[in-house]
Amino acid sequence: MPKSTFYNLPDDKKERILKAAKQVFSQTHYQKATIDMIVECADIPKGSFYQYFYNKDDLFKFMFKGIGDAKADVLTEEMDKFSHLSFSDLMIRMLMKANEFETKDYEMIALKDRFLKECPQEVKKSILMEVMPESVKLFKDMIEIYIEKGDFNADINADIAAFAITSVIINLENYELKNESDHGEVLRVFLDMMERGLKKPPVVNDIKL
Repeated sequence: MPKSTFYNLPDDKKERILKAAKQVFSQTHYQKATIDMIVECADIPKGSFYQYFYNKDDLFKFMFKGIGDAKADVLTEEMDKFSHLSFSDLMIRMLMKANEFETKDYEMIALKDRFLKECPQEVKKSILMEVMPESVKLFKDMIEIYIEKGDFNADINADIAAFAITSVIINLENYELKNESDHGEVLRVFLDMMERGLKKPPVVNDIKL
C-alpha cells in the first residue's frame, strides 16, 4: 500500500498519478511497464515516486483496490435498490452491473486483461487476498437482507455461504463447460442451487417438509 506521504498529497495530484498509472498499465504489457513511463505520464520527478510507493507492484495493487472500492459502491447501491427481487435474480443483476462497470472503457477492459494474463502470481494473489474479503462481506450483507426479510433460514452460516459464492465467481472461468452453453448459465444454476439451500423450508400445518 502507499506510504503515508501519498495520502498527504493534494487530491488533484493523487488523481493525476493514478490516472497516469491506469493509462500506462492499460497500454503496456505488465512486465514492460516501468516507473519511468508512469512518472513521465504523471509529470512528477522519479524520486517523488519512491516517496509515495515502494515499487510498481505497490502502485498497481493500490490502483486495483481503488477500482474495486468504486465497483463495490455501485453494487451496494444496486443491492439497496433491488432487494425486492429474488436472491438469484438480484445476484445476476449485480454481476451484470459489475461487468458493465469493468467494461465501461477501453482502459478498464485492458487492465482486467493484464491482471488475468500478465500480472505476476504473487501480485495477483496479494490483490485477491484484499478483494476477496470485501466481496465476501458484500454478499454476506446481501444474504442477511434475505434473512431479515424471512426468505432465508436464520440458522444458516452467512459467512460460509458468501465465501462459497465469491469463490465460484472468481474461479468461474476455470469451469470446463459440458452441457452448458456458457459460464453465465453455470452461474445461474449455481445461484439457483444456493437460493434453494438458503431458503426456509416450507411449513404445512406446523410440520416442516
